[in-house]
Amino acid sequence: MFRTTVLLALSLVLICSTPSLIAQQSASLGSVVPSMVKFNGIVNDVSGKPLAGTVGVTFLLYKDQTGGMPLWMETQNVQADRNGHYSVMLGSATSHGLPAEAFAIGEARWLGIQPSGQAEQPRVVLASVPYALKAADAETLGGRPASAYILAAPIASGAQSSTNPAVADGVGASPATAVTTTGGTVNALPLWTTGSNIQSSALTQTGTGATAKIGIGTTAPATTLDVKGAATVRGALTLPATAAATAVAGANSQPENQVASSFSSSTKAAVNQTFQWLAEPAANNTSAPSGTLNLRYGLGTATPSETGLKLNSKGIFTFAPGQTFPGTGGTVTSVGLSAPSSDFTVTGSPVTKSGTLGLQWTVAPSSANAGNAIVKRDPAGNFSASKITAFAMTANTVGNNGIAFFGTTTNGDGVAGMDAGNGNGVYGSSVSGYGVYGGSNTADGVHGVSNSSASGVAGINTAANGTGVYGAAPGWSFTANGNTNQDRTSGGWVKAMVFASPNGIAYCFNSTLAGAAATTPPCGFNYTKFAAGDYNIDFGFQVDDRFFATGGGGGVNIVCTDNTAVPGCPGNVFSQNQIELIWTQFYGGPLLDTKYYLTVY
Repeated sequence: MFRTTVLLALSLVLICSTPSLIAQQSASLGSVVPSMVKFNGIVNDVSGKPLAGTVGVTFLLYKDQTGGMPLWMETQNVQADRNGHYSVMLGSATSHGLPAEAFAIGEARWLGIQPSGQAEQPRVVLASVPYALKAADAETLGGRPASAYILAAPIASGAQSSTNPAVADGVGASPATAVTTTGGTVNALPLWTTGSNIQSSALTQTGTGATAKIGIGTTAPATTLDVKGAATVRGALTLPATAAATAVAGANSQPENQVASSFSSSTKAAVNQTFQWLAEPAANNTSAPSGTLNLRYGLGTATPSETGLKLNSKGIFTFAPGQTFPGTGGTVTSVGLSAPSSDFTVTGSPVTKSGTLGLQWTVAPSSANAGNAIVKRDPAGNFSASKITAFAMTANTVGNNGIAFFGTTTNGDGVAGMDAGNGNGVYGSSVSGYGVYGGSNTADGVHGVSNSSASGVAGINTAANGTGVYGAAPGWSFTANGNTNQDRTSGGWVKAMVFASPNGIAYCFNSTLAGAAATTPPCGFNYTKFAAGDYNIDFGFQVDDRFFATGGGGGVNIVCTDNTAVPGCPGNVFSQNQIELIWTQFYGGPLLDTKYYLTVY
């Protein structure tokens, strides 16, 4: 595979005879020196790397930039240097050179370049230099030497006049264009190698009319078209039906024959073995007509007949009668059937010549809660079971009051789900009913366990006034064995609690922390004493938009934040995460060191 790159400028050098040489040789048109054009190019491989050495290249001359048949073509072996550069004389492959008539009418000409084994490259327009080929015509009239137009000798006095006016005027008749040939082969179709030369082509014709046979590469064609050598078909190769089908009968396709030759020891002669593929109609004159691809066989001169092997329109084979399928140890002589006796009863096994294999359920499939029965859904698609254990299960329901999954038990779990990965042990979602519903007489109605930072039980409600998790009981509707956490901006639960003395935090709770850190002083808080009765606590999260409650000690207190404009706040609050408490013996009185507690909601 090659890729040819045309140089930035085509070097086209006209090689032709000088005017004086043309004048000397004007008596014979065939004596003109062949015309050639020098062309420079580059040959690369498919990766763009230059090729070196001998490369076969075909050059084609066209009238148009795209399409059309070539006006001239030739193939040469070019010698490329290590950079892929090569130089070639177009027209040097034959003794006639480039045909001058290809440039006769002054139109643009396009050069196609096709390296061996590669598609033709985009054509390049030829510069005006090749049109100098027509300079030789300046020494001729209509492409003929001046001698072709010399006046005939005068008619002798008293000679009989000619009835041809041209002759009577003393002007010789213009001869036809000279066509040369070095001879040909009988029955070979002619090939114009130039505009004025004919040679034998590779095509041969024998017979005429209905008996005509064309051969390519052979001088004795045996059929209408006989090709000796490889053929490439760039498109569909169609073998059409021999006729149009009617209600009475369909029509086969044209056959495709593949012929082998075997030598017969009996007749001491070669015998043809013809295998024929044929498309044949099926179900003709029905609402679902179809077809099959059949294999036929013929011995010697016999017409191929059906073998029994065929392929239908769905790709299903029908095998020939007597077809056997060899096993590992030889021909199959029996077929047996086995199945678990706990579930099936097998009869008729094995079959050695003919017979019927039987298979019956021990316990018939059922939609009911039946032991050892294969599950069979009822007409509504349902089934019943005492207990189902599965590694994964998904259940859906359609309707407003349906239950996607329902489980009941006396002592165990009605529904139990466990997940060892990143999913949910049990997940339920509902538009108007219960996402997950659980009821129990002695244990938890809904019980969830998580071994990660995720929730043991999670309730999510997307409605504006909905409830994520709801609890109701005569005793405790909600019990937590551990700390509780709530979104900072939501109300209802405590966000932080501090019990402090003048020396620091003694007890505390931080809802943003987990485990022991939430209740181990200072619980992530930063405690600062500015003066007696003046304390600052930095909670580590925003608190200036929350509710507060204080108590303990004596006197009165003032709670200050960064956005509190309260008389008596000294202004020692630096961020939205801080609260400053001022304790005095009485309002407006002296500061008072005391123990106190502070709660943030």
